[in-house]
Amino acid sequence: MRPYEPSRTALMIARQRAAHQALDHGAILDDPFAMKILCEDEKEVLQLANAHPLASIGRLLTAARSRIAEDALSKAVETGIWQIVILGAGLDTFALRNPHGARQIRIYEVDHPATQAWKRQRLTEAQIEPPPWLFLVPVDFERDDLGEKLVAAGFQQNSPAFFTWLGVVPYLTQDAIGRTLDYMSSIENSEVVFDYVGPAEEFSEDLKQLEIERAKQLEKIGERSVSRFEPAGMAAILRSHGFGAIEDTNYLEIASRFGGAVQGLAPGHAGVHVVHAKL
Repeated sequence: MRPYEPSRTALMIARQRAAHQALDHGAILDDPFAMKILCEDEKEVLQLANAHPLASIGRLLTAARSRIAEDALSKAVETGIWQIVILGAGLDTFALRNPHGARQIRIYEVDHPATQAWKRQRLTEAQIEPPPWLFLVPVDFERDDLGEKLVAAGFQQNSPAFFTWLGVVPYLTQDAIGRTLDYMSSIENSEVVFDYVGPAEEFSEDLKQLEIERAKQLEKIGERSVSRFEPAGMAAILRSHGFGAIEDTNYLEIASRFGGAVQGLAPGHAGVHVVHAKL
């Protein structure tokens, strides 16, 4: 992404989340703040959602990965984890919908400074007051020390944490991915949910072509997709960082579990995986 501009992919994901509320009635992920935080006209959001015949697949993946992450997060909170770190938060609304308020959890949203400034502006425009358990932490994943930035915001490195890392890994270099996993694995008894993109052969032909076109568009706006992984390779990387319990959910499993909730879900399959890993 360009240094002083908010992430365009973050906007795209926020629109998909909002479209899921309007078209699918939030059947996978109920998010009453999704449309409000966008500060956009619902008709325009729906127009964009219906602009491409394969857009329903993106809508499914956006809603499903958040649902998988939030279900795992709820179980982690039940075990006593009270620190939640949302890496690459964009316009994520979990902190606004927080169902664990009674447990006094702390939510740290980490994102690029320009994207986070944009989110603050959206919250102000939507007249949404950030809750007291939310801490915004500006971080450039390629340059900044994640640990230093989190500690400065009050994060306690001697207590376990639950990390969500959605829509970020495909846009990072392998060095940046490794550094982030290094940090997560330094926090004892922590967990992470993230998504990654598999090899090209995991995509059906129509989606493969769409991925090629999308990569070209992203390159033009400075958000190049750089990292793909074989599932076995990703598992090996996680094990090398100390993660023992690894659950990798592929697109076919996601579509089987959640696809019926998406209106007019297009045929085809995407090489996208959602991973839940524990130390």
